[in-house]
Amino acid sequence: MRLSISLSEDKSLLLRLDKGEPSCFFLAGFLSSTILESLSGLCKKVKQFRTLAALVAIILSSLIFPLLIGDPSLISIAVEVLLLTGAAVAWNLFSGYTGYISLGHAAYFGIGAYVLALVCQDWHISGGYEPFLFIPLAGLVAGACSMLLGLIALRARQYTFMVITIALFFIFQLLAFNLQDFTGGTVGIFLPPPNWNADLYTLPFYYIALALLLLATFVSWWIRCSRFGLLLLAIRDDEDRSRGLGIRVGRHKLAAYIISASFTGMIGALAIYFAGLITPSSAFDQTLDITIVTLAFFGGVGTVVGPLVGGLLLEPLQIYLNQQYGSTALGINQVLFGCFLLVVILLMPKGFVPALHTRWQTWITPARQKRAARLMLPSENADASEVIPSELVGSPVFQENLVQGVPMGQQPKQIAWSLPHRPSQQTVVALSTLTNSQKVRALRLQPISSDKPSSAARQGQMRVSGTTNWRCPLCRRPFLLSGNTCYCPRCGVTRPLSEE
Repeated sequence: MRLSISLSEDKSLLLRLDKGEPSCFFLAGFLSSTILESLSGLCKKVKQFRTLAALVAIILSSLIFPLLIGDPSLISIAVEVLLLTGAAVAWNLFSGYTGYISLGHAAYFGIGAYVLALVCQDWHISGGYEPFLFIPLAGLVAGACSMLLGLIALRARQYTFMVITIALFFIFQLLAFNLQDFTGGTVGIFLPPPNWNADLYTLPFYYIALALLLLATFVSWWIRCSRFGLLLLAIRDDEDRSRGLGIRVGRHKLAAYIISASFTGMIGALAIYFAGLITPSSAFDQTLDITIVTLAFFGGVGTVVGPLVGGLLLEPLQIYLNQQYGSTALGINQVLFGCFLLVVILLMPKGFVPALHTRWQTWITPARQKRAARLMLPSENADASEVIPSELVGSPVFQENLVQGVPMGQQPKQIAWSLPHRPSQQTVVALSTLTNSQKVRALRLQPISSDKPSSAARQGQMRVSGTTNWRCPLCRRPFLLSGNTCYCPRCGVTRPLSEE
């Protein structure tokens, strides 16, 4: 009888018995595969649940952080950290995913800041929560400006684009200094002060900055996992080949540039409202470009969590130096950030997060291999006759070479069910077949595809005498048998057997 399984129109399971092999084997295979699929799905759900739980824990801890601290000075430091970290995430949306390094992104920071300042001045917006409503408007204006400038700048390649962005930044900075009737010049523009209690002055700014950071991080994660992000990464790897494959490179780069500039403009608007005064030097600050680039490169450019890690690790140090040394901290910050950037480029070219991930994978891979090897081994009470064929066990040659120099009580009790995988020592040894008279003649060892030439040369010189040696030619351990293949569990040398 044979069991066939199908689905009916109402998605119900139909079982049918036909003549053929016993149906119990098919039923057992179907049930085992179903159980394995359900277990794998459960494991994936557990991993997703752990990730979601960690994310919820981080968000909740960020929400209750100002309530637990209660110190306005520490909360103001946290606001600055969130703002600059959000600027690094916004910069990574374009430069990290496309490979076009923008060193003039502070121009959109100043554009968004001046948009909010002029709206509050010309429209007579009172202080309080009303200026927060115009932060998206500042982002839209910054995005519109980036679209016009991107149509020109993105026609150039990466290194030329870097120079163009620096030129654009200084153009906007000079315009802010010279258009005094529009920007207020060096005097600046005062924004309306908030009308809430002084003890709660920093709390609204903290939560708005946190919301912008979470929104930018979510957009970065969505782009990284979407087809749009895959195309951006393809452009970063090989732009000419991507263009040859039919990808509209210009449109994708411009879209990423607009999204990045919009978030930078919103962050600039919130930062200026938090400061209460805008001047050309504060809106178009050249050190901001160095800061956000260093934060992104330190954490890991082109990753989702890299700018977050860089901002949370380096930005508190910068703010501490500003508070301790005042005006002299500007030069110290530039020196330290330059040193950090140099160390990261030399020691961790991909950033802190990718380097840590690589080290972690290198550390846990041997443990996983050992665990998998233990799972593949049968119990200690397993009988060798269950695995080794009886005609091979009864062979005088096998018994003579297997137990030569090894007492029977000290022979290994465990026999692996599958072969160990050793990519660095992949050696295949060809043997002659086992004749009906159970006489074995050996051939010359033929190593192939070895990663180490010295190991290949050493194994290529190995020879087997007229009588087959059932020990490993490298470590002299007795071979183990799995199916029709003998192998050494320590060196990975294999010897396939086949009947003539």
